[in-house]
Amino acid sequence: MLRFKSFIIALFLCCMAGGAWAQSAYEVSIKVDVTDVNAATAREKAMQSAMRQAFETVVKKNVVPSETQVLYQMTDDQLINFIQEISVVSEKSSNVRYLAELKVKINEPVFKTYLQEKNIPMMIGAPSKIVVVPVYREFMSDRPLLWEEENIWLQAWQNMSVPQGLIDIVPLSSAEAEKLDFNAEKALAYNQEALQEIALNTNAADVYVLDAYFDGIEGLKVNVSSLKSKKAPEEMLISGDRKNKDMLMQKALYTVKAKIEDSVKNANMEQNKMQSTLMVIYNYNKLSDWVRVERKLKSVSYVKHLNLIALGDNKVQFKMDVIGDENQVWGALRRLGFNFKKYDDFYLLEY
Repeated sequence: MLRFKSFIIALFLCCMAGGAWAQSAYEVSIKVDVTDVNAATAREKAMQSAMRQAFETVVKKNVVPSETQVLYQMTDDQLINFIQEISVVSEKSSNVRYLAELKVKINEPVFKTYLQEKNIPMMIGAPSKIVVVPVYREFMSDRPLLWEEENIWLQAWQNMSVPQGLIDIVPLSSAEAEKLDFNAEKALAYNQEALQEIALNTNAADVYVLDAYFDGIEGLKVNVSSLKSKKAPEEMLISGDRKNKDMLMQKALYTVKAKIEDSVKNANMEQNKMQSTLMVIYNYNKLSDWVRVERKLKSVSYVKHLNLIALGDNKVQFKMDVIGDENQVWGALRRLGFNFKKYDDFYLLEY
């Protein structure tokens, strides 16, 4: 416990003097409000809570669902090893209370190295952008609304705080819809051509139509359908009081958002099962060229491991273990400037 208290003090002094950093999937904004015997104790407990919340958020966004619980069970002394920095955005305190908005940054290399050592699979691939089309009807028989002011379901998504991590869920903008001549009727018809156009024009991995309407006194029903899914729309019932529409819409938003995130993660888990090993040869002018290429390759989430076979005479031979769909693997490598030429039993790497 002494180690943890000393670390909290050091971090607090550091964060007071530190500046801002670039937004990343390993940085989390946390709001804390803690009351205790005095302000110092309240602040210490707030920092402890913020670090745990930030760590669990990063775990949830980057680790496959089946492995999250073991990471959540870490002690405070274990958890502090993953904290890189804490920044105070704003804070207030009284004699016994501490309120603050904090930014906590998890140490990405330490986090990834730990997962590799424990053989805990990560989510793979670049951040997924998911576009949602929130269609609303008071009752199922009513005319569907999309861009009308009465669409409180769309408003809930538009007012949603910006998500962090590998899944970025955003509502379709009216500007994009107008450009593509897209409306509520096309959404409810699940017009594949129109949805595909949305995906292409917004650079989205998938497009979800979320058809919401009140179901008597039971609450809100939401029919969830995606462009990539070959299944019929999934019906979700969110219980709640219709008299408090704002609260019910917020509850529905978080429920549906969690469902979409789980669907994306499950698809990602299936990609994790697709593994292959490539024999690769790379010709370099200077050894520093290979060092740079090796670092770049390791930064690709689809590349699980590099195993050096031979190095010398301006040539390196290595095995590269990759995870995921072949098109996604090659696409990620090409985006970083890599080109692979296939020969009989090996690939020649050009960069």
